[in-house]
Amino acid sequence: MSQPLTPSELAAYRLRQRSRSRALALVLVALVVLFFAITIVKLKQAAASHHAQALAAPQQPTVRAGL
Repeated sequence: MSQPLTPSELAAYRLRQRSRSRALALVLVALVVLFFAITIVKLKQAAASHHAQALAAPQQPTVRAGL
């Protein structure tokens, strides 16, 4: 069996644990920001493409009979 940690060893362990937790949180936040930015760019590209298509070939209004 392992011996219990001394107070100084426990403090050092908690400090390392907190440091790793902060680093992981930073990586997760960076991924969220990256995914958000990619989504915004793709949405803007899709909107621009749709807008360009609408300007290049305007649609003729369709007339429905019976309405």
